[in-house]
Amino acid sequence: MSMYEIDSAYVRKCQKRLQEWGAPLSGWYCDYIYDVADEEEDADHIELFTCELCDCAQVRFVHVMSHDEYFEPVAVGCICAGIMEGDILAARERERLMKNRAKRKRSFPHRQWSKNWYGNYQLTYQGRKVFINNKCSNRYSVCVDGKTAWSYKGKPLDNFVSAAYAAFELADPIERIRP
Repeated sequence: MSMYEIDSAYVRKCQKRLQEWGAPLSGWYCDYIYDVADEEEDADHIELFTCELCDCAQVRFVHVMSHDEYFEPVAVGCICAGIMEGDILAARERERLMKNRAKRKRSFPHRQWSKNWYGNYQLTYQGRKVFINNKCSNRYSVCVDGKTAWSYKGKPLDNFVSAAYAAFELADPIERIRP
């Protein structure tokens, strides 16, 4: 989809909001992207994000846009990100990559882990050795490529699933997206 296939009234609405803010209309770039579902404790109830540009309240994957001549980043949805950077395809590709990562993360604890007689788990994921160590009952640590974690979302690893998610974050990190 090109910029011309987006409703021109929608583009004008976004550009009008930028003008009201005194913000540049072009030259924006995506500083990073995140999944609001990753921030939620309750996977059954996801509090979606409201786009700061168009006020759409149904944003799951938030594109944080920056501009060298604007004083603060702007958090927006996919289409607004594409309008701001002038490349809807790049915004859609970022979103597609994040959706695929979310699916990989959801299935990661259910992969085929091998367990040794110490009660530790390991597997190879995308060419990396991933280890989940059971230190003592209900205390885990994870190690991937020499990086270690003892917590996930600020909480100690006290069960296999949280340890698997911590290991996933080390094995399949979200890279900062910059031009």
